[in-house]
Amino acid sequence: MPSLATYIKSVAAGNISVLEQAHKALASVKQIDKDYHYINALAEQRFLDEAAAVDKAFKSNRVPRVGRLAGVALSVKDCLCVKGVESTAGSDILRGYRPLFDATAVQKAVAQGGMVLGKTAQDEFGFGGFSVNVGRGYRVPKHPLETLRACGGSSGGAAGLTRKADFPHVAIAESTGGSITCPAAFCGVVGLCPT
Repeated sequence: MPSLATYIKSVAAGNISVLEQAHKALASVKQIDKDYHYINALAEQRFLDEAAAVDKAFKSNRVPRVGRLAGVALSVKDCLCVKGVESTAGSDILRGYRPLFDATAVQKAVAQGGMVLGKTAQDEFGFGGFSVNVGRGYRVPKHPLETLRACGGSSGGAAGLTRKADFPHVAIAESTGGSITCPAAFCGVVGLCPT
């Protein structure tokens, strides 16, 4: 898999069909999720629509306005709102809740050409450090390298998917007390946690 920077440059150069890559990413994440349980909700139609919009923007020579994340798949921790996509913070209590808006971080990433793939698994309401305290009816995400180990938490699905994904991907999560850096360290990926 190319680095994220290389992939974005290829998209900007018109060498890659973002929609084609989006279909491949969807197929891959569905396969990964069968064994590793990283996704609480897929945003399949939104993801494909956003991919088509990026391709269309490049074809119409609006390249500078497409953004720095053009064509990049984004996963979003389940506690962050994504318009029209079930957002439950990993809790059965919020099943069926589909926000009418995107969280600010999601809005900004999409404005830069990022495409929302789905919502990632977490400890219920973020209460936990290992992503094993999931809500009723949710599956515990598995470590990407050693399935008997924990992913870390509470953003375990985000870190696990980041490590396991075979497509260009950025995870958006949040942290109160280590919920990004802990799972990033457990899974061996970079976790940027602004102070």
